[in-house]
Amino acid sequence: MSATLRLYSGLVLLIYVTGHLMTHALGIVSLEAMNAGLRITDPPWRSVPGTVLLLGALILHICLALWALFCRRSLRLRRWELAQLVLGLLIPFLLMVHVMGTRVLGEVYGVSGDYFTTMIALWVFKPAYAVQQVIMLVVVWAHGMIGLHMWLRLKPWYPKVRETGMVLAFLIPALSLAGYVSAGMAILDLAKLDGWVDAVLSSYGRVPAMGAFVADLERAGQLTAAVVIATVLAAHGVRSLVESHTRKQATIRYAPGNLTVALQRGATVLECLRAAGVSHPSVCGGRGRCSTCRVRVEEGADRLPAPDKNEQRVLDRVGLSGPVRLACQIRPVSDINVAALLPPEDPSHATQRTRTHREGDEVMVAVLFVDLRGSTKLSEDRLPFDVVFILNQFFAELSAALAESDGHYAQFNGDGLMAIYGLDTDIETGCRQAVVGATAMLNRIEGLNKRLEGELIDPLRIGIGIHAGEAIVGTMGPPATPIVSALGDNVNIAARLESQTKEFSVPLVISASVAEFGGMNVSGLRVQEVPVKGRDRPVRVYPVTHPEDLLGSTPIAV
Repeated sequence: MSATLRLYSGLVLLIYVTGHLMTHALGIVSLEAMNAGLRITDPPWRSVPGTVLLLGALILHICLALWALFCRRSLRLRRWELAQLVLGLLIPFLLMVHVMGTRVLGEVYGVSGDYFTTMIALWVFKPAYAVQQVIMLVVVWAHGMIGLHMWLRLKPWYPKVRETGMVLAFLIPALSLAGYVSAGMAILDLAKLDGWVDAVLSSYGRVPAMGAFVADLERAGQLTAAVVIATVLAAHGVRSLVESHTRKQATIRYAPGNLTVALQRGATVLECLRAAGVSHPSVCGGRGRCSTCRVRVEEGADRLPAPDKNEQRVLDRVGLSGPVRLACQIRPVSDINVAALLPPEDPSHATQRTRTHREGDEVMVAVLFVDLRGSTKLSEDRLPFDVVFILNQFFAELSAALAESDGHYAQFNGDGLMAIYGLDTDIETGCRQAVVGATAMLNRIEGLNKRLEGELIDPLRIGIGIHAGEAIVGTMGPPATPIVSALGDNVNIAARLESQTKEFSVPLVISASVAEFGGMNVSGLRVQEVPVKGRDRPVRVYPVTHPEDLLGSTPIAV
């Protein structure tokens, strides 16, 4: 609940900031244009409901953020978490003079103001404050954008608008800064006119004593913020110290490595591992939105509370049950033994990640599963070496099809394989390349059947399923022979679609997301719905008899 309230209070503040920055951007035109924009964007927030909403969101967001900081059992954070935290802690110090000089000053003295008075105060009387406002703008916007991105990146529609969003994320503050500087330069030119500054300030009821009032309020506000933050951090440290000396220290036995980690009171397993410097995978940062931190509880499962609603939803989505739990959600109170189910991150490679060598990245990809039909019958009345020969020919053709379509081999399952598309392209291109790969596989198997006509009683047949969405892509497997593969709910769906080719009696089944991302020609195809274990809603799919028709005449980059 607190995380949800923090999210939505942050969204309210981000809406306010966005409107504020867009008004700044009008300074590119003129100061009068800025004031015209202010008369549109400011009144809703100056109203009683708007004031309550804005002030309430600000207080709630700060209090919940500090509470979340206090509740953390470990301050070892990922880079993006650390960046968002540091930026957030800087905001009160940078924002104080702006709040005191605009809203508080007006309420206390009963005076009005607009961009003329604000820019005079900043650019004429306190140039250092003018620079501080630039820093504040960058800090506030960066803090908000990190939070917005980390929230939206798990939404299925986000990849479609991500590039546009990134453009806006850079364009809005850039235009705002340009307008702010342009208006500031205009104010400096006007300030050269004799008596102009005094005339403007007096017309708004401003007097020199107000400057000292704002400076005193700013110092008091910044001191209060520093005391509050220091108190939270001190309380965090004292609590950790007290807990470590007032009770017997329980431990976490962790595999691989047979490590022993101190169990901190009230902390999740993930927080304890981070505090001990253990590199345990967790793509979502411990928010219970992915399953990459899952562990098998080998001892102590009976002493854990049952999964709550959020944890159970994730476990159901990936078909996990029994002693498997999310390390970011369980808070043991006694000794516990756990084993990681995904490979731990290797810090030695953390700075060597490329688009073709990911370790625990959550990315949009197209996943293709292909399976040989009737493989059991293939081995009847044949010597094992003959079967191996045929299967080697079969996989050679699949491998060639992957090479033609820029597919990445990710998994071998005896008589089929899994491939990933889109590792080095956008998801749109990845989906279309996956269909190219499926078409090439079918054509090559047809050619192989002709070459082996005298060896086969029945021709080889395959079924292919393709689905697109977010998956955890990383280096997996034994240290000596690792491969880049993918895990997650969307990978399971792709495997499910491959099995559906039998039900629909077609060589290929693609999901509606593949068709939408790839701009496929699905006219004439009938959409079907396929139930998938762990999902409340079925997946919309297209059974395809002729995959070459999906792409029309549009060329595909491979």
